Amino acid sequence: MKSLVMLLLILSTFSASATWESVESSHFRVYYQEGTADPASILQIAENFYAEMPELTSRMPAGMIDIWVCDTQEAFQTSVHAPIQDWAVGCAFPLSRRIVIQNPKHIALAKLQLAQVLRHEIAHVLFGQCTRKAVKEIPLWFIEGIAIYFAEEWVPSRHETLLKHIFSKSILPLQELERGFPSSQTGADLAYAESQDALRWLVERKGRDVLFALIAQLHAGKNFDTAFETVVGWDLATYDALWRESLAERYRWASLFSNSYFLWGGLGGLALLGYLVCRNRRQRHLNKLAQQDDTIDAFFKT
Repeated sequence: MKSLVMLLLILSTFSASATWESVESSHFRVYYQEGTADPASILQIAENFYAEMPELTSRMPAGMIDIWVCDTQEAFQTSVHAPIQDWAVGCAFPLSRRIVIQNPKHIALAKLQLAQVLRHEIAHVLFGQCTRKAVKEIPLWFIEGIAIYFAEEWVPSRHETLLKHIFSKSILPLQELERGFPSSQTGADLAYAESQDALRWLVERKGRDVLFALIAQLHAGKNFDTAFETVVGWDLATYDALWRESLAERYRWASLFSNSYFLWGGLGGLALLGYLVCRNRRQRHLNKLAQQDDTIDAFFKT
């Protein structure tokens, strides 16, 4: 009954003239309007990713996951029924097994890939379904980090954002990203970049098996703080401090460029080196031409 009410609520938010069609596979159902998206490709991406995540799917109850493809930004904003920024292109509701994404054309305009967006939002649903007994206590940075990690996202701008804030010593403590992210796109970019790096560092230090051991604890309904300390061996405050300390160590090579003297000195040195190389090449070319002028062509020999 709850799912039916939700479905009717979603349908009522869209234009009455809109004709919605649906196709489904083993685990997904796609709702779309003709000309908005290719449902077959969406189902293929979704099913391929689902098959990659047996550690999560084996712990969640059976059931379909609905993917709604909105034609316009306005329809997307209306359909999510939640505060969401106008630059967002996807939204997941893990407990109701529902995903809402924008028209793939809008996703492309945002310089994102449809496959990445779908994998990210599906990861939210799989993780949320798997850990639904403890989901309200899980920090947002961990939830987003999980989705980015499982989706295998690579967004170069996040790396640049992280570097910039490492240089300016303005990295946000993970504690500030537990219940919400900044509302501005700039602040949110930093929050996502930190979430990605914090989760990746956890796997690098403790291994992928530890990550799934933690998920198993959450699946059993254990408190996140307790489960994290039990499995990882650090409480969250210690982990936060160690992770932030690791940033300076791991990006030490890049931190040199944050020193203005080194930066401008290095640029000046490169410019001088370039000048010397060009001058040397030019001199060699002139010498070669001079040698050619001194050589008597065999045709003119008598």
